[in-house]
Amino acid sequence: MPSDHSTKLCPPLSHEDELLLCLAHPTLSRERTQRLTQLLASPLDWISVLDQAELQGITPLLHQHLTQTPTLTAPDTARTTLADRARSCLVWNLRLRHELLRLLGLFNQAAIPVIPLKGLYLADLLYGDAALRPTLDLDLLVRTQDLQASQQLLEAAGCTKLAEEEQGADYHVSFVTTDGTRGRVLIELHRDLGERHVAGLDIESVWRSASPITWEGRRIWTMALPDLFLYTCLHAVKDGLASLRSLLDIALLLELYGQDLPWQDLAQRVKQARIETSISLSLLLSHELLGASAPSEFLAAIQPSRNLSRLLGQALFRWRGGVLHVPQALLVGPFMALLMLCWEDSLKGKLLQLRRNLLPSEKLRGRWLSSPSRCRHYPSWLWEICRRLTSQLVSRAHSK
Repeated sequence: MPSDHSTKLCPPLSHEDELLLCLAHPTLSRERTQRLTQLLASPLDWISVLDQAELQGITPLLHQHLTQTPTLTAPDTARTTLADRARSCLVWNLRLRHELLRLLGLFNQAAIPVIPLKGLYLADLLYGDAALRPTLDLDLLVRTQDLQASQQLLEAAGCTKLAEEEQGADYHVSFVTTDGTRGRVLIELHRDLGERHVAGLDIESVWRSASPITWEGRRIWTMALPDLFLYTCLHAVKDGLASLRSLLDIALLLELYGQDLPWQDLAQRVKQARIETSISLSLLLSHELLGASAPSEFLAAIQPSRNLSRLLGQALFRWRGGVLHVPQALLVGPFMALLMLCWEDSLKGKLLQLRRNLLPSEKLRGRWLSSPSRCRHYPSWLWEICRRLTSQLVSRAHSK
């Protein structure tokens, strides 16, 4: 690893943190098992461990290892809680799989190409067991020219489009299933992989490189491996680099397919797309917390410049609690917008970020505020941004 990448991005780890990181893998090496035995012999705050595991999306992994490895001990209450939560995760994943297969069958009948994003397909590809990776909703990517037909297909399938004020990002349309007896499923129909104001992958290029396969008896399209790698890293950043599950996706992808990635070509793509900071941060955190390994030459080639924006972003990231201890309130609103601004590499991207947040659409104001109409005029909105950012910073300072 280049010397510049030796700086720790996360605050010091507690024993509870180390326990989570050791258990965050589908298989346990001898070294991990030995360290786990040492950690489990020391006093641990099991309420914190269980809550963090649930928040970070690794509860099924903890349950599997603590029940299947005889040398690993845990209190009976912790084991019971883990079993209950892992069972609930399995039931929900099966519910999602049933719904996904139903919808994929309809897309196949309509001859509409679709790429399932993240979730269940990624669990099969990387974890070898879909029960080990919690999934909250279904994300389906279709071509822009198929978006309208895809929306009509979902509505005909009994899905309801959410009201405009409930829609999230601009690059997807959200639906829910109307069958609430087994829990309503949220479906995000994507036309792109990210917001237009954020640097990312060219969606047309992604589709040109994609290929069809048969999965669970359904015809789906899958991204080319380099696109999947970059998208997995970018998605971790989009979520604020606050999910151990997202970093584990990256670590497993590197572990299983790293030798097949065209690293030199990838470095050129990263620099051309101006996503050096995003890819670098996600890889460095995957290495720091989970031992993921990317070629040092690649990391050196995409290393962002040490400017004020990058240094401020690193300082804010550490101050908020890194990956494991960031309050959920800081993953939305002006603090998150400020962090994303620091992580944007190009000047054009920073200007687009500023324009979007300082001169927002009414839809964006609605996502930030319960009553966006009171901030219709620019001075009111600017005051609201400053007020909310100050509130977030003060609240975090007090909690620390």
